[in-house]
Amino acid sequence: MKAITQAGLLCCACAVFATANAEPIEETVITGTRTELATGKLAASTTIIDRQEIETLQLLDLPELLQGVPGVDVTLSGGYGKTADFRLRGTESDHVLVLIDGVRIGSATTGTAALQFIPTSQIERMEIVRGPRSSIWGSEALGGVMHIITRKGAGEPRYGMEVSGGSNDTYSVTGNASGATGDFNYSGTIAYFETAGINSRQPVTGFFGFNQPDADGYDNLSVHLRGGYAFSDRADIEAFVLRAEGMTEFDGSFEDETDFLQQVVGVQGNVSPTENWTSRLSLSRGDDDADNFDLTDALSSTFDTRRLQLAWQNEISLNEDHEINLGLDYRDDAIDGTTTYAESTRDNLGVYGQYSGDWQGHHLIASVRHDEDEAFGGETTGSVGWSHLWQDWLKLYAAFGTAYKTPTFNELYYPGFGNPNLGPESAISYEGGLEGDHDWLRWGLHAYRTDLEDLIVTVANPLALWGFSPENVGEARIIGLEGDIAVTWESWTATLAGEVLDHEDESTGNRLPRRADERLRFDLQKDFDRWSVGGSLRAEGDRYDDAGNTTLVDGFVTVDLRGEFRVTDRIAVGARAANLFDEDYETIDGFNSLGRNFMLTLRYKNL
Repeated sequence: MKAITQAGLLCCACAVFATANAEPIEETVITGTRTELATGKLAASTTIIDRQEIETLQLLDLPELLQGVPGVDVTLSGGYGKTADFRLRGTESDHVLVLIDGVRIGSATTGTAALQFIPTSQIERMEIVRGPRSSIWGSEALGGVMHIITRKGAGEPRYGMEVSGGSNDTYSVTGNASGATGDFNYSGTIAYFETAGINSRQPVTGFFGFNQPDADGYDNLSVHLRGGYAFSDRADIEAFVLRAEGMTEFDGSFEDETDFLQQVVGVQGNVSPTENWTSRLSLSRGDDDADNFDLTDALSSTFDTRRLQLAWQNEISLNEDHEINLGLDYRDDAIDGTTTYAESTRDNLGVYGQYSGDWQGHHLIASVRHDEDEAFGGETTGSVGWSHLWQDWLKLYAAFGTAYKTPTFNELYYPGFGNPNLGPESAISYEGGLEGDHDWLRWGLHAYRTDLEDLIVTVANPLALWGFSPENVGEARIIGLEGDIAVTWESWTATLAGEVLDHEDESTGNRLPRRADERLRFDLQKDFDRWSVGGSLRAEGDRYDDAGNTTLVDGFVTVDLRGEFRVTDRIAVGARAANLFDEDYETIDGFNSLGRNFMLTLRYKNL
């Protein structure tokens, strides 16, 4: 099967209302509003992935975990550890805000976060909120927010180990420990991943062409530490560090290896001066470093990003039904490396306010934010959302929001290319949806429209050194429908996720590149006494690889199988067969994807 018809998938989505992660209405999230709020009150489409789901799926790679999540389109430049782009609801890959424990991460030069370097072993929970969130988070939250929440200690001491090995000389070792003693909680995880990899790219012809048929390897050593102390019921402090470093190989004309470092360090204090007021102050630093090596293993280029962030947030309860949230964010970005940019630092100051309240069974949320950016000046965004919970099982909601994205250092200042006169990209988005939560059935249906203006597009410029430069001349329109369902019957669980996308570059009439118009995922899981077995089917329609719509990448279908045997209450053995039928497919033209591969896992937990 090389393509999926849009009508067929739309029928499937509407008939079953399907997603793999339909959430219980009483589930609580923090990403959508920066405060704890039940999903039944949040006027947005949300997916939550917890630790248990990660272990059930037996996935070691974050791009694999996000494939098939509603609204998330993942394109890969090879196997494990290769560049991965994530597009939320058809927006661009740099229109997604990525957080780790509330801290913004990513490269200031490219504008994207290297999620392929964050091991799933470090993740306790992941929240994905679709739709604009610039009115509380600022730039980048145009298509939505992905929030990685790391492990936190609680209760009696817990420790465990996991060892995995499989195809392409791939193996992984993880150890973790967590717990709490009195008013102190702690958590630590260390993980190592290595693979010989696959040949990531097919031969390239032309003057700068190449043919490098060797396997492209990848290794990653990551460490996470987190600790907190409660001074009283009204005051606590915590600190954390997540560090991942390693090497990834790729195919290229001039460079073929990158040594990378991803690191986030943060400290946060919470205090409640009164019963109705909680104030939170956090200070953090994020690093995104890349050292690139040429074909002779000599250092060729270095790109380093450092982000210092300060956030002050105040949650004030007016009464049990009404709350306001007032905050301030300050960020200082700096870049360094072998390339000399016209500017190497810039800062941003943002202030925001949000109201959340219940009115006779209706919940209203409204927020506004103003940012002052050193590069281009001020930008104001806002949003409003309404939701209603009918008879405790049916949620209706509607929302409207504006959002923006600041230009990157590459777009502004790269030598011979950058344009310092660029302004921010902007968007207006509307959405509405229905969600149901029964004892054995959860479902949701979400429709949205996003209009984007002032998109940064590379155009011919005879005055530029390279003959091209970026300009704010692009416009696009995206309309989408997402559906989701999860059915639980006795020891069976079935989930289905589907979406259709209608998108257009309004300056040319072409489809936007690297977006599949249709995507579908089906998961089935059966639990026995000590056994569990499951499978996943993922299907994606075709996509164009270029803005001119001249290169079409075919759609595909893949099937995975998995099983686990619990030897004792503490020891489990798992096996997974991915891409069982060895589908030969691409998500980016010329870049290979993993064929049929197998993985065995041994897991131990003391509790």
